[in-house]
Amino acid sequence: MIDAQAVNALLVQAARETILPRFRQLKQHEVDAKTGPHDLVTIADREAEAWLTPRLQGLLSGSLVVGEEATSADPAIADALRQPGMVWLIDPVDGTANFAVGNALFAVMVSLVKDGDAVASWIHDPLRGITALAERGQGAWMLEADGSRRRLVTPKPPSLAHLSGAPNIRYGDRDFAARIGHRADKLASVMILRCAGQEYIAIAEGHMHFALYNRALPWDHAAGCLLIEEAGGVAMRLDGSRYRAADKPWGSPLVPACGAEQWAWLRDGIFNP
Repeated sequence: MIDAQAVNALLVQAARETILPRFRQLKQHEVDAKTGPHDLVTIADREAEAWLTPRLQGLLSGSLVVGEEATSADPAIADALRQPGMVWLIDPVDGTANFAVGNALFAVMVSLVKDGDAVASWIHDPLRGITALAERGQGAWMLEADGSRRRLVTPKPPSLAHLSGAPNIRYGDRDFAARIGHRADKLASVMILRCAGQEYIAIAEGHMHFALYNRALPWDHAAGCLLIEEAGGVAMRLDGSRYRAADKPWGSPLVPACGAEQWAWLRDGIFNP
C-alpha cells in the first residue's frame, strides 16, 4: 500500500508553498466564481492542485489524477473514477468560500481510489498542522502537529436528542430542507462549517455526530467517508446505499454519522417524511 507519511508530507508542503502564503492575502483578481457566487476558485486552489498532481502520481506508477479544478474545466476527467485502476482524488482547498474571506475553516483533501472505492484518505488542516488519515481496514488516525499519532474512534451518543451535526441544505429539494428545519429542535445543536473536510474531522473527533449533503461531489466526500467508516461510523445515503467515490454527485442524500444506530435515528426522526 502507499506510504501514508509520504502523502502527508506532500500535503503539508503544498499547503506551505501554495496555500498559506495566500491566506488573507488574496487580491480581487485572484478569486473567481465558477457556477455561481457560492462556488469559488482561487489562485491557491489552482496552484495547489497543479503542485500535487505530478507528485502524487510519482508515488504510484500508473496512477491517474482527478482534481476538482481540472475536472471543472473538463468534466470527462471524472470518468476515471468509474474505471478499473488507481486514481488520486484531489480537493486542493476544501472550503474555498471560507478561505477566500479569511475564515480559518478550510482543508486540503486527498484520497486514493481503487476501482471506484476510496482505499486511503488524508484531510489536512494547514493552520492547525494536523492531518486525519484512514486506510481501508486499518483504522483512522490523527497526525498531530508535534508528530504524534492517535487513533480516532467516533463516540456514540445515547439518543437523538444528544446528536449535533451539520445538515447542509443549501442544495436540493426545498420541501426536504423545510422538513429538516422544522425538526431541528429534536437535536442537541446544528452547526454548519461550510467545509466538508472540517465537518468530517469534527465527526471523527466527536465534536459533532453527523452531517447531511444533498450534493456529494467525490473530491468533497470520498476522503471523509472513508475516515468516518474507519473511525467506527457509517457513510450511507438515505436509501441505505454505502457512499462510493464512483457515485454520481446527485442522488439520495448522503448522511455520514458516528454510528449505524445513530444514523437510523436521524433517518427516522429527522430526514424521512
